[in-house]
Amino acid sequence: MSKTALSFLSLLAMPLALCAPTAVKVIDLSWSNPTIAFLEAHLEEMERNTPLDGVTIFVIGKKEDVDGKPYGPDNGNAWNRRPWKYEQLQDEIQRYKALKFNKFKDNFYYLTTNEVDFDWTHDDDWRNVANNFGIAARVAREMGLKGLLVDIEEYGKKYWNYGDDVHPKNMDFSDLCKYVQQRGRQWGQAIFDAYPNIILFMPMALSYNGNLVPAFMNGVLEVMPPEARIYDGFETEGYKNHKPHGYREIQNRMRRTIQQKVQPENWSRARAQMILAPAFYMDAILPKDKTFLWHKFLLPDLEELGPIPFMSWNFAAAMEEAEPYIWFYGEKRAWWKGHNSIKETWEEAPGGAGLTKAICAIKNMTDLESVFGKNLVSDPAFSGTNGAWALWQLEDDRGQPAPGNGTVADGKAVAHKVRYGCFHQNIAVKPGHYYYVVVKGGYAGEGGGNASASLHFLGKDKQWLAANSNLQLNLPRTGQVAVCHGFTRAPEDAAFVSFQCGICGQGETGEIYFTEAYLFEL
Repeated sequence: MSKTALSFLSLLAMPLALCAPTAVKVIDLSWSNPTIAFLEAHLEEMERNTPLDGVTIFVIGKKEDVDGKPYGPDNGNAWNRRPWKYEQLQDEIQRYKALKFNKFKDNFYYLTTNEVDFDWTHDDDWRNVANNFGIAARVAREMGLKGLLVDIEEYGKKYWNYGDDVHPKNMDFSDLCKYVQQRGRQWGQAIFDAYPNIILFMPMALSYNGNLVPAFMNGVLEVMPPEARIYDGFETEGYKNHKPHGYREIQNRMRRTIQQKVQPENWSRARAQMILAPAFYMDAILPKDKTFLWHKFLLPDLEELGPIPFMSWNFAAAMEEAEPYIWFYGEKRAWWKGHNSIKETWEEAPGGAGLTKAICAIKNMTDLESVFGKNLVSDPAFSGTNGAWALWQLEDDRGQPAPGNGTVADGKAVAHKVRYGCFHQNIAVKPGHYYYVVVKGGYAGEGGGNASASLHFLGKDKQWLAANSNLQLNLPRTGQVAVCHGFTRAPEDAAFVSFQCGICGQGETGEIYFTEAYLFEL
């Protein structure tokens, strides 16, 4: 690799994807999600047979007589003028705290909209709605949950659009929005007062198509403390996505949505504290009925690849955008049997065998060949036996040899004193195809410098191509072996790719090392 070539790359190679952490957490939001009673009976089995890191939990309070009928806190009636009482949830708190979780450490209190009953303009109604969510947040904190799953989709009464039956008919839209924004402040304040560092996990937040939603969410943002987070699942877009690059497009859409729907004074808070959580609709991927509309959105890719490869490639791509949550939703099957009359697991679905193993392999970055097939990298474990890797360094300004050095042997490529260089090899690629790169490595000693993994495409005559499809990933400093990974698409005139494990800015001490390298073709 010439000095001119690398200088060209240093100017043009733009990082199209950032390094994503491998500590991705998978949360299940399905119909099969458990009550505390179901957890008491089945927790060990549930944790053993799933790729999940958490679930959403139905917390059901004691009933009391209200207007001649039994009434109490439930998953569907928090948006209600009838107030909850904290004492009605004491038994649920104690029962949950007695459970011994080994795997499900990121659990959420499930709240939805089955029994909506309020008027946006009534202060008494909203004193009670805010009370209910404040109690839910307090209970979540005391139980040790990460926060609340808040599903705002309208399953009963409609209330997220002007003209719905939850406000006076003679009120104009702008005046109603002032009320709705005030209610967002009340709602948020009650939640954040009870649990300041709460996570509000919302399958749809700003992404929900209701013209009153922006006013409400702006009110929430106004009172949101810096330690709280809102995860927007962009549910519809996630359910329809069928190509790896689609998750980056959803991420970009979320940024545009914040720009369009959030008031300027709340932009900085929204950009820092509203985060994408990519979604998968399992019934669309493994349908009981192939005429199912959501399944059709995933064609022809799902049909051409098959369920496990389709899920594997898209899950790996979703990991790039997850910080750290990915979520699954399902209705007809589940990861376990018995709850809500579920009789079949996803593993038992046609084409589903091996799904759990594949997801776990990708999450943990282990045994990747069993999921993605052939690794195109020569000597991916850096044994040094076949001379596949070469160390290139930039000469100094006077054309003198660079002072750094590196070795490839015994499972490591190690660099010392490298100011700007890389271990590299050229690999044949197919024009227009997608590629997934994974590199593991780390830092040792007290020295500085940064490590990266890069793909730079070349034409048939080994000429460097324009950088708009190149990929550059930073290897994070974690104190141990770290990983970076990402997707890109080969240009239509590409014939080769320069696979580079890069080193930049090393001083006189310390080392940068690489231990594994993978390149997979979709």
